[in-house]
Amino acid sequence: MRRLTEVPLIRKRETVYAIASVLTALLISMACLTGPDSSPPPSAPWDPVDSAWKVIENLEYAYNTMDIDLYMSCFRDDFEFHLLWYNPHGCPAIQDSFWGYAEEEQIHQNMFEVVHAIELVITGSQESPWTGDSTGMSLQLPRTFDLKVYLDEAHTEGYRASGSALFICRQDTTDDQWYIWQWWDLSDTKEQTTWGALKEMFFY
Repeated sequence: MRRLTEVPLIRKRETVYAIASVLTALLISMACLTGPDSSPPPSAPWDPVDSAWKVIENLEYAYNTMDIDLYMSCFRDDFEFHLLWYNPHGCPAIQDSFWGYAEEEQIHQNMFEVVHAIELVITGSQESPWTGDSTGMSLQLPRTFDLKVYLDEAHTEGYRASGSALFICRQDTTDDQWYIWQWWDLSDTKEQTTWGALKEMFFY
């Protein structure tokens, strides 16, 4: 009966170390070939707008880039902007409490053509069903904002508004896209102006 030859323990360890070294070198070479995933995470502008929060991010992006087409694509045809009644600049009110899609478009066409730059930051992630819609198809998204509109290249002249806003968003059944149906201005009246009053400055 033949006896199995025992391999010394040291030789076994050397073999394991050699295999481990080869595997390590192989993994390093593969990493060098592929490299780390340095692609930026997805961000606005979103297309398709398949979630309510994406339409708010598109609105923020459109303001900062002063893109009127992207901005108006955020709204339903029956859109309403509801004013917080505060008018320190004496601008005539367009309506008693709200205006619609056409006025919103005219205001922002004028604004984006005249101002030099806009800085808008919208924060918040909360969303919940809006009880004001009997169909149960609308979501309310409360947000806080900080808006700066600069009239000159040096960014020394302009207006600032901040505070809160409530966006009522609804998904369109024809294209499954989300749009802003109603926008309620809840600006901080301690600031220089409100978002609604700032908009009214560009209605002419």
